[in-house]
Amino acid sequence: MRFHDDTDEGRAPRARLRAIDALRGAAILWVILFHLWGDLKFFPPVPHDYYRRFVDQARGGGEPWHVFTAFTDILLRDGFQGVPLFMMLSGVALTMVAYRTGGVASWPRFFAHRFRKLMLPYWAGVALTYAVISAIAWREASIGGGGFVQQFQHGVTISLRTHLSIDAGVIFASATLVPRLLKDQWFFAPQLALWFVGLLAQYYLLFPLLLVLMKRIGLLPFLLLTFALTVGANWWVLYRYSYLELQFRLVTGWAPFRLFEFTAGMAIGAVLADPARMHVLARLRRPGVVVAALLLGFAAHTAGDLLTGEWSAGYWQALALPLTTLGLALLALPLITRRPSRSSGRASRVGWLPVRALAAAGVMSYTVLIVNDPMRLIASQLRVEHVPAALWWLFVVAVYVPVTMLLAWPLARILGLLPRSSPPDAPPRPAPADRGEEVFAGAPAG
Repeated sequence: MRFHDDTDEGRAPRARLRAIDALRGAAILWVILFHLWGDLKFFPPVPHDYYRRFVDQARGGGEPWHVFTAFTDILLRDGFQGVPLFMMLSGVALTMVAYRTGGVASWPRFFAHRFRKLMLPYWAGVALTYAVISAIAWREASIGGGGFVQQFQHGVTISLRTHLSIDAGVIFASATLVPRLLKDQWFFAPQLALWFVGLLAQYYLLFPLLLVLMKRIGLLPFLLLTFALTVGANWWVLYRYSYLELQFRLVTGWAPFRLFEFTAGMAIGAVLADPARMHVLARLRRPGVVVAALLLGFAAHTAGDLLTGEWSAGYWQALALPLTTLGLALLALPLITRRPSRSSGRASRVGWLPVRALAAAGVMSYTVLIVNDPMRLIASQLRVEHVPAALWWLFVVAVYVPVTMLLAWPLARILGLLPRSSPPDAPPRPAPADRGEEVFAGAPAG
């Protein structure tokens, strides 16, 4: 993605905003670690319980290692919040493109391009997952574990105690996407990580209306309104069903129940791309504002975590996801809005190697998720066969992670999800209004 570095002195030459890619990379790593950790823990309790364990360890003078692992359990338990972070970055990128191209000239072409970029990788993920399931089923059947059909339908595991259940309805739901949102048993059918595609498709459809609304009423009213709508939708679920977690498909897969994660990103994108808001961007870069954003972000995120799944909180649970989203937005804001570094040279590149690695993973994060599900199936199969623990961890470290990344890059290239490079001296070319930059994982910009 390319952007104007709007400063007080005027517009600077365009440069790549790598903060988006780095945040995507951090989010994808967070999600993958959550999947692995969750498969080991098997239905971990709500975040509130892990905060309590950490406080008990810290106050009780527990062993340093126990205090440390209690803290890492909080981080890993929160890994599901990588998805709200992704959705927020989607709102940032789409809004930046809309502002810098003067709006989308042809909404039908915009939708056609967006959904092509969204669905072709999704179907590739469906095919890859079923191919790996078939390979595992064939292997199990060949060593005397029953027939192939039986193994395919009920013999493949996603964690030590969870078997996939595959029938004609599941196959239909996974291939056509929309039915995944309509039945609980189809929501994870069977690509567990790709449920987000249906949610992102809803945000694409809502984006034109949300963009008009944001421009008409202003950023702050827009944020307050969409925050209130998100809280209200979750409050209704609590009123109707008493517990959010019992309606997981509804509050996770449908846009009204988590709308603020996308609109928060849209507001950030408007600040970055709208020339009329250069003064706002300059203020957000002040040290005092950065510190305040980080402190408020930590407080909001922690408050939301403590409310997540906490039955005794009653209707206050409706604030859980909006508050954690607000916290993520405030914590990410200083990184997204910082002035880009224009330093070059080998020393600078080496010094920021971890950030560059995160950015590289962020660019291909959609295909990382696509490859991750089959790798989880293989890792689970090894656990079911009771391989030694040391060998299993060796597989995770030496095979699971590197092979996921190595396979994700060519897949992203084949599917056209990698950004196109241009000669260093070439003038920046504006992105076509109907193409945009963002798919979810770093789609090509103009």
